[in-house]
Order: sequence, then structure tokens, then C-alpha cells
Amino acid sequence: MAATGWLVYCTYTHDVNVSLQQLRQTVFDRREFRLPGDLVDGTAARKSKSAPPTSDLQKLHQISWELDQALKGLGFDATDSEKQTRDVGRMLEQVDKKGFVFAAREALESSSPPPATIDELLAQCAEAGTHSILDIQHISPTPQWGAATPLSDDQLQTLFGTTRPTRAMIQSAEQSGKLHELCTRWHAVYLTVFEEGEPVEYAFAGVSGD
Repeated sequence: MAATGWLVYCTYTHDVNVSLQQLRQTVFDRREFRLPGDLVDGTAARKSKSAPPTSDLQKLHQISWELDQALKGLGFDATDSEKQTRDVGRMLEQVDKKGFVFAAREALESSSPPPATIDELLAQCAEAGTHSILDIQHISPTPQWGAATPLSDDQLQTLFGTTRPTRAMIQSAEQSGKLHELCTRWHAVYLTVFEEGEPVEYAFAGVSGD
């Protein structure tokens, strides 16, 4: 799965880090991010075309079960192996009944309960990321992994022809791709949005996720 470019706005305050953390919580509460299971539909559908026939998988499952029993008969602890074999068996039953994509999604959801906090979400997504502002955890004056960096006056002037861009200008820069050209993966930039010359919002643009 490729990285995702995103652009989000939040209310202007005198402390941009406070605004960032409030924005992250809002995005989490609204569920405006991706979980590993959300990526199943596309990837699983592609993989299902190249997956071996279910009958072949059933044969492999039977062999695995017989191996578990053989190891158990020799005195080995096969508890974990037996559990994994049973889990595979249940998944194959779902594949036969409802298809590969449904089975893959169900397996992911059962092994990963919905996160209750942002930290739990980040741990669950790991290197796949959330493809959202949640992958950006702090403000930094210089580019850092997982941080948002302010655009300089020179960058603002080059991008917008002014150091006080409006939301319409920012949206135009996003649509043209010029805004995200300033973002490397797992990094964000931010800027103040103006209306009639007054600061009203912050805009965060970034690229994250795998």
C-alpha cells in the first residue's frame, strides 16, 4: 500500500502544539484514519486471484493438524500450534462460505480489537501507519520523522505569492500537488490560514503510511 497525502485544518490558537494535539484527538474520535483491516479490500482482492484453490489449502490444513498430533504424541507441547491450526481451519471455513476478502477482514478484526486511544492505534498500525495526521506526533522547527514543520516565509511567498494565504489558496496548492511536494514521507508541514488578514486556522499537510 502506498503512502497517503492528506490535508487537515484546525482552529487557530497561540500554541500550535496545543492545536495539533486537539486536532489529532478530533481525527481519532471521528475515526478519520485507516486501520490495517481497512486496507484488506484492495490487497486481499488482488491476492485472492493468485491464492491456491481452497481444496489445496484444506489439504495443507489437514497435514498441519496431523503434524500437531504427531508432535503431541512424541511428548512435545503443541498447544500453540494446535490453536493456530484451528484458527486457520475457521478462516478456511469462512473463505468457503463468504469469500477471501471477508475472511481476511474478519481474521484481522478478531486479532486486533478496536483501539481505545491514539497510542493503542499507533501500536496496532505499527509501520503501516494510520495514513492521517495521527502519524504526526509533535511540532519541530526542523524536519523530523513524525513531526510537523512550519513553512518559512520564503516558501509561503513562493507557493502563494503572500505570507498570509487563504484557505482557497491552500486548497489550490493541494490540488496542483505543489503543497505535498514539500512533504517527505512521515513528515508534515503546517501554516497559518488567514481570512481578511486575520489568522483563523492552521493547515497541516503531510504524507504518511505504507
